[in-house]
Amino acid sequence: MAHVSNQTLVVSSLRNRLLTHTLIPLTVLAAVLMWTTFDAVEGLLERRLEKEIELVARSLRIPVQQAFAEGDFERMAESLGAVFEIDRVYGANVFDAAGQRVVVAGQARPGAREQIQAAELVQLGEELGAYDRLGGQTVYSYFVPLIGPTGRIIGLLQVVRQESDMAQWLAEVRNRGWWLWGGMVALMLLLILFGYRRSIDRPVQTLLASMGRIEAGEREHRTRVEGPEELVRIGRGLNRMLDAISEMEEQLARRQQEHLVLSERLREQESLAALGRFSAGVAHELGAPLTVIDGDARRLERDFRLEGEEQRRVARIRQQVERTRQLIARLMSFVRSDRPAAEHVALAPLLQRVAVGAAPQAEAAAVTLKSEVPASGLGLQGHAARLEHALLNLVRNAIQAARSQVRLGAGQSAEDRIVISVEDDGPGVPEAELALIFEPFHSRRPEGEGTGLGLTIVRAVANEHGAEIRVDRSPELGGARFRLSFKAAA
Repeated sequence: MAHVSNQTLVVSSLRNRLLTHTLIPLTVLAAVLMWTTFDAVEGLLERRLEKEIELVARSLRIPVQQAFAEGDFERMAESLGAVFEIDRVYGANVFDAAGQRVVVAGQARPGAREQIQAAELVQLGEELGAYDRLGGQTVYSYFVPLIGPTGRIIGLLQVVRQESDMAQWLAEVRNRGWWLWGGMVALMLLLILFGYRRSIDRPVQTLLASMGRIEAGEREHRTRVEGPEELVRIGRGLNRMLDAISEMEEQLARRQQEHLVLSERLREQESLAALGRFSAGVAHELGAPLTVIDGDARRLERDFRLEGEEQRRVARIRQQVERTRQLIARLMSFVRSDRPAAEHVALAPLLQRVAVGAAPQAEAAAVTLKSEVPASGLGLQGHAARLEHALLNLVRNAIQAARSQVRLGAGQSAEDRIVISVEDDGPGVPEAELALIFEPFHSRRPEGEGTGLGLTIVRAVANEHGAEIRVDRSPELGGARFRLSFKAAA
């Protein structure tokens, strides 16, 4: 629960930081822009409204000027009254050359100060706009001089607009603007929360869900994050970390398997050592009796000139004695430990000696033995006699299993290892016996025709030289194929 709570705090912190670092600055910036815009619009509107009053005053100037010159005050009042139809004028006044009020229209009633000001403007003879207080209210007035037929200033026209009209309108604009600003802030808040939910919260929840599945035991699960590049990178980093962990577990499993193989090899070595000690004792004890038996059997054949069934029995005795001697010789060769230091062994002469040694057995079995001699430069570090013995055992086994053909060859693999192969066109090795063929005294031949140590010797020699043994079916001959892979010599 604490873990989930911490995750919730992190997500909440991301959201709060997004609002703090994005929405608040945008809101302040929008407020400053709105304020600046209002000021600019207010100034623009004031200038526009001032221009409107100016245009109204200039449009009234001609009819008022004519009526004033003719002394028709009634027509002059009618002209002033007409401007109130546009609903923008607060009042209009006409002054004579002395600044005295002649005609008044609307609610703007000038006092003594305004009349003095009018007299001064008549003397000045220029158009003028100004803000002033009139009747307790702030107004904007525009003064236009009235010119008589002789070109002399005969009066002054004043058009007045109350400033509160403009202020009220601008205040309404400001209120609408701030309401619009508030709506925009609310909209931005919604958009930011929606964007956060879609672009950040969902990918983060996907990552958390993937972590939960992995924590629950789905070690092969890999997350798929769609969203901002940063979160995608986090997802890819998580996947790479999981891949690295899986690879480390596989390496650990391989090492454990190698440890098991080494332990099994150690057990085999211990068994072979025990077998060696036993074989040495047996060979020592059986050597002399076998010699006596073989000598007596030979004397029986020579002195009594046996024939028929007696001859066959004596021959069988000598065969069994010879077989026992071969078994003892192989046992002694198998367990012998006084081996010289490893040396460079050239492959070409080694394979030639093996082919020559197996040739008589191949001829007797009517089997063609093909030896593919490798390049003269190939070689390996090891014991030539032991290697020759092991390869000769493989070739002899292949000749015994073959129908008509055995092939012996060697070459260099893509991994720069020396590979020696022995192939035949026999029935091959059944899958059920692949794990047993290298065990001591295991033989597939009829009883009395094999010792069961040939392949055991091959495996022992391979282990001595750090070689790998692979048994499969020959792709060309169709029978068994034994391959020994050695490290190439420099």
